[in-house]
Amino acid sequence: MLPILHLNGWKIANPTVLARMNDQELTQFFTGYGWKPFFVEGEEPEAMHQLMAATLDTIVKEIRSIQDHARSDKAGRGADSGRPTWPMIVLRSPKGWTGPKVVDGKPIEGTWRAHQVPVADLQTKPAHLKILEDWMRSYRPEELFDQNGKLIPELAELAPKGERRMGANPHANGGLLCAIW
Repeated sequence: MLPILHLNGWKIANPTVLARMNDQELTQFFTGYGWKPFFVEGEEPEAMHQLMAATLDTIVKEIRSIQDHARSDKAGRGADSGRPTWPMIVLRSPKGWTGPKVVDGKPIEGTWRAHQVPVADLQTKPAHLKILEDWMRSYRPEELFDQNGKLIPELAELAPKGERRMGANPHANGGLLCAIW
């Protein structure tokens, strides 16, 4: 399990308590709970994608190191009496990220307005329909779906199968575990 705390700054009308903390305060807070936070922060999608990928590479190495140590002969013989500090990610991005930045002259991205319906009145405001269309097209659906709207096979193959699916995994499906009792 890799916890990811997404701090995008806002709940309905104000910043969240954790979003008000700086990196040092968050590090101290989560270290006290036994976690080692890694920070991924930014506003540009491509840069954030690369930063997240690099951070995940680092974290996977760290998790494997913890696992290797636990499986080694030294583990459990007093060589290391403490428990490991597992990694976690603190992800900071703007509220409403990649959505419309401004509608009717009012900022949406990075504000409490991102909690609302950012583009409404589509039938009476043609400009809003254009904003919505541009927003949805920014996700490049033609690269994700075929002509019939079906997910392309390359992406469909990425989905876990069998017990690797979250809902079928006995650790996530209490129904299977309860049936044993």
